[in-house]
Amino acid sequence: MKKIEEQSIFDNVCDITLSIVTYNSADEIDMLLTSIYQCNCFDNITVFVIDNHSYDNTIEIIEEKYPWVRVIKNDKNLGFGKAHNLVIRNVKSKYHLIVNPDIVVFKDTIEKAIQYMEQKQEIAIMTPSVFNTDGTQQYLPKKNPRLKYLIGGMFENRSKYCRKLRDAYTLRNENIDKQIEIEFCTGAFMICRTNLLQKVNGFDERYFLHFEDADLTRELKKVGKAIYNPDIKVVHKWQRENKKMNKSFWIALQSMFIYMRKWR
Repeated sequence: MKKIEEQSIFDNVCDITLSIVTYNSADEIDMLLTSIYQCNCFDNITVFVIDNHSYDNTIEIIEEKYPWVRVIKNDKNLGFGKAHNLVIRNVKSKYHLIVNPDIVVFKDTIEKAIQYMEQKQEIAIMTPSVFNTDGTQQYLPKKNPRLKYLIGGMFENRSKYCRKLRDAYTLRNENIDKQIEIEFCTGAFMICRTNLLQKVNGFDERYFLHFEDADLTRELKKVGKAIYNPDIKVVHKWQRENKKMNKSFWIALQSMFIYMRKWR
């Protein structure tokens, strides 16, 4: 098992780097890191965890069980994109993966993704087919966000029209059985060319949470293609909290306004 020696945290990275932002992720991080360790190409992956000041035992689990992980401990919650940028702007790798702590990868997930991108040099960013823990497919957004889609997602269970909006947003009614170009790659699991990711300066840090992945996809589409590849698969323990009228919803709404002003 790889272990971090006394060195700069960004020295001697592998061709593949991977960053995970955690915030009280103790219930999830174990399964993700175990699945990464079991990957076929594990020896060519450098894993970073950026912890946004968790107050559970996320860090203790990582340090005790996964000494090969390079940990950055923030003294406050920086948000999703800003925390990832601490790694993105400093690593010297060929490919960089952005992965949520509630993801589980299969043994061949990362290997197959890299092989595909090696064959398709025009790709800047790629996202996989995402499944729920019960094996059903998640229909994550693949069209550029619009206010009507946010409203549709909030009220999809109360209105047929809103359900149609949500289905249109996520391409739910389209039979996608091959690699296609898309508008929006999910931040739950992205694989990017590191040089292009750095060329667009990583995530826009005006977003605290939500829509920063849609924004990054649009930025990367200026320098390459954004691809959905259904042959690459991950599992996602997903909770759409922004459907509820709680703090997460208001953060999502603020992010939507930032997005709409930028891309109008």
